[in-house]
Amino acid sequence: MEQEKKITELFAKYVSYWNHHDLENWGKLFTENTKFITWSGVMYKDNAENIEQHRKAHQTLLAQNQHMTYHLSILNISLIRDDVALVYAAWDWKDFKIENSRTATRTGILTMLLLKENGIWLIRTTQNTRTS
Repeated sequence: MEQEKKITELFAKYVSYWNHHDLENWGKLFTENTKFITWSGVMYKDNAENIEQHRKAHQTLLAQNQHMTYHLSILNISLIRDDVALVYAAWDWKDFKIENSRTATRTGILTMLLLKENGIWLIRTTQNTRTS
């Protein structure tokens, strides 16, 4: 239960940093050699690229004055070992601005592999799939 609590706390930070455009701290939640596969199928090869590309996305979000209402619900945490966890989470982004001043709710599922390094849970791999 303690490990699940720490993982849940990691994802609370993930959402908070994302919604506040804090990519510096958001990037610290990942291992240096993380792989991140976006909802559109692009893979970032390491954390430097992950942060760089998500920083560009956030510049666009800021320019669009996008509603930062991203929310994440953990569906399942499976401890594979004491230092490895598989996490499934559903996300939704209410009032996401789309063309012609309309908004929509975007949804998706994250599949993540987490590693515990020096007592801290970090995201090693992410697969982001849009469901809306």
